[in-house]
Amino acid sequence: MDRLPSKVSHASSLVKLHFRSIVIVTCALPLFSFLFCVVIALWIHFEKSTATHCKVVNYLPSISAAIGGLTPERYIWRVGIAMHTAPRYLIPPMYYNFYKSRGATPAGWYQLLYLLTCLLNIVEVSSLVLLTYISSTENHGIHEACFISFVVCSEVYMFLTCVLLRWSAYKPMSEQEQQSLWWKIVLFLANVSSFLTSVYFFFRHNWYCEPGVYTMFALCEYMVVVTNIAFHYTAVLDFPTFSFIVGSATESKNS
Repeated sequence: MDRLPSKVSHASSLVKLHFRSIVIVTCALPLFSFLFCVVIALWIHFEKSTATHCKVVNYLPSISAAIGGLTPERYIWRVGIAMHTAPRYLIPPMYYNFYKSRGATPAGWYQLLYLLTCLLNIVEVSSLVLLTYISSTENHGIHEACFISFVVCSEVYMFLTCVLLRWSAYKPMSEQEQQSLWWKIVLFLANVSSFLTSVYFFFRHNWYCEPGVYTMFALCEYMVVVTNIAFHYTAVLDFPTFSFIVGSATESKNS
């Protein structure tokens, strides 16, 4: 990370956390919370979690059914989201400085673009927290607005991240940069495809009430969640050597 100012002679490091470790834990919390919720819903709440309005055969709970309406699933999901939130808010400032450092005198439109991208990431995380803790039964309007905000910010953020990495990459691109960009594009396309496919199955289910269609909708929802988490995990490719250090610094007498 950035070097210490010249007036600092040394630092007493109390805690050093590698960025990769933080990202692994941060991504694992919502991922395993989600998986546990689905498994528990299928195990002890199968009838309730897979019920549909037209009572056709369904084998998987939707995300809202798995994490929002039943206990202990709801509590598991809320705890996982709460624990992963603080580290998520550390990422936008890191990317802001990352993009800012890619050019000596970046163009005005480029500065606005990476500022917008970082703000979208913050809104995405905030929307996820709000839709998690404000259920549709408590306040449907706010829950729906937060869900739409989360989806829109998530998709636009992923797209702009791919664009910014391509435009700001050093020429020629390093192997690390190529790998990061490739995975981000693949995961973004998989996420968008899964989301659009889930919309198709959702409307098809509501229009025709065919057996198994809601199961396909749920599977696509799962893919949206997994690819979103995987996309954010690729931050380890952009900051491979970064660490967070907590300690005390002492000033040099010769400064």
